[in-house]
Amino acid sequence: VIARRCYKLRYLNARGCEAVSDDAITVLARSCPRLRALDIGKCDVSDAGLRALAESCPNLKKLSLRSCDLVTNRGVQCVAYYCRGLQQLNIQDCQISLEGYRAVKKYCKRCIIEHTNPGFF
Repeated sequence: VIARRCYKLRYLNARGCEAVSDDAITVLARSCPRLRALDIGKCDVSDAGLRALAESCPNLKKLSLRSCDLVTNRGVQCVAYYCRGLQQLNIQDCQISLEGYRAVKKYCKRCIIEHTNPGFF
């Protein structure tokens, strides 16, 4: 409902919201292409939702995926590829490996990545 009526939405904090799923993110992304910052930490979003978000919101600057258990390297790589102006990405407590980290650094050179993996340095 928010997405369909707020097409000018630029910032949204939906951390921990049980209603946020891949379908909800797809609707949000398609309805709100001006989105710049999104916190969907602890939500049931997977790589499919991230792909829809990345393809529809290429101007995304900040994204928090903290504790999103369904997100993998593939989803993070997709965000990095389509959202090259990304400035901040939180992947703390996610299943992201060095491969995903490197993809973000490759495509989003100025992005600050918040993580909990000591192997990234």
